[in-house]
Amino acid sequence: MRVFLLLLLSLAPWVVADVYKTVDKDGRVIYTDKPKSDNAQKVELREINTVPGAQPLPESTPVESFQSQPAAMSYQIEIISPRNELIIPVGQRDLAIAIKVEPELQPDHLLVYFMDGELLEETSMTNIIVKDVPRGSHNLVVEAIDANGQSLGTSAPVSVSLMRPIVKKPAPPTPTPK
Repeated sequence: MRVFLLLLLSLAPWVVADVYKTVDKDGRVIYTDKPKSDNAQKVELREINTVPGAQPLPESTPVESFQSQPAAMSYQIEIISPRNELIIPVGQRDLAIAIKVEPELQPDHLLVYFMDGELLEETSMTNIIVKDVPRGSHNLVVEAIDANGQSLGTSAPVSVSLMRPIVKKPAPPTPTPK
């Protein structure tokens, strides 16, 4: 059986047929191994790209050892917008917060946004918008947590201030003599 298989494999290079390209009267391109007209052009086929298979993992490394030791993951979190000490102009009540997380956030991890120590939002998004920010100064902090609520990294606090509108009081009327 092995001899037959080796004989068959050794004949494989001679079995490959040439490929020809022709165009019929309707303008359709036809590829064939049996040209039927004089205008058939031989197609030069490129060598097929091959990739060697992956090597199997050594059996001395049991999979259980990886699963029994949870990886100590930590994130570097930076609030990139708003910048520290930003003064939000009069009339603007919404605040866009954008952060940078390295490495990329894992699917089962969340980002927790805080303003003045109070929870704003738990999400996997690196950008959020806080609506109707109250006037005054506020501290923003973002923390990454795992599925169990364990902290995996915290940003440096960023301080922002929302300006109060300045209302000019009308000047008191000047008294007129009677």
